[in-house]
Amino acid sequence: MSVLKMKNGYYQIRFQQDGKKHQKSSGSKNRAKALEVERKWRQDINDKKHLGNPDEITLYNALDLFVESKLGMKTYDDFNSKIRTIKHFFEDKPLHELTNHDLEIYVTKRKREGRALQTIKHGLIQLKSCWIYADKLGFRVSHLVFPQIKVNNKRIRSLSKDEELNLLHELQPDNSRFFNKEKPVGSTKILLQQRQDNYDLVVCLLDLGCRYAECSELTFEQINLEDQTINIKRTKTNNESILMMSNRVFEILKRRCNTRTNNKWVFTDKTGRNPRKHATTSIRKAIKRAGIEDFRVHDFRHTCASRMVQNGLTIQETALILGHKSITTTMRYAHLENSHVAMKMKQVIDTYNEEQVVRSN
Repeated sequence: MSVLKMKNGYYQIRFQQDGKKHQKSSGSKNRAKALEVERKWRQDINDKKHLGNPDEITLYNALDLFVESKLGMKTYDDFNSKIRTIKHFFEDKPLHELTNHDLEIYVTKRKREGRALQTIKHGLIQLKSCWIYADKLGFRVSHLVFPQIKVNNKRIRSLSKDEELNLLHELQPDNSRFFNKEKPVGSTKILLQQRQDNYDLVVCLLDLGCRYAECSELTFEQINLEDQTINIKRTKTNNESILMMSNRVFEILKRRCNTRTNNKWVFTDKTGRNPRKHATTSIRKAIKRAGIEDFRVHDFRHTCASRMVQNGLTIQETALILGHKSITTTMRYAHLENSHVAMKMKQVIDTYNEEQVVRSN
């Protein structure tokens, strides 16, 4: 008999097929239902044998398998971070039930959040890579047409000095606007710490020109207060940069080193045990309150790059600071360098002409 009633009242299915033993609970106390489960199970086994039907896998399990395949790579943490984000927007259903409609909903939700097209595109790339990997392993997948996201890589938006001052005022930890109401005991301290984290992180993004993850996942081991340098690990390009701290970054990191509650991470999540995730909601709200339009968190990097070029650094030097693998990426700032060079030319010609006038007199 292939269906046996157990002591707990549930029926267990046991049978042997093609020399292999199969055994599992039917999940039912009804014998007729247990027999139906057994029939479907036998049919599935036959289908896989004769029709080559692949095994099923859930989306989350497929994502986890894909991440595991990246173990040992320098970009593993970056992959892991993007996969965590994808899970936030998709339910854990069988991968073969994922639809084009699900993909379009994902894109729409990310756009409503104000995410950059490049960020949305990266998420789709990771999801597609996982889908291809699962298919390669022989799991059942649905036919998908991934949305095409056109990104304007030449877009540059940087903060003016006034915009920066307004934003930092909004982020000030002790801004009275956020502490003018009585709050439960302990919540003021937590809010103050959260605002301090946001303020410190934004200053680091402005003055170091790092990508968000490079700052948010900064460790104390990367900081050298004596030399006032930071060893930035570029997870995206698999290289490193040694950067000098600006005066205000030095003061911030010195304070955080002296008041650390975590021995590894400079910026942590709410638990205080893990690195800060891609938590930018408070920063984006501050940007909106400051009246700054068409500005994204990644634009802090553009702001730093633009200021460097406008104040004398060459494109090659700027590429080194930003950790670009190819100078082509940095060429988006070339027009700023051209303006600076044109101004230097004017100054040289004016100085020469003035000297000639003095000599002729």
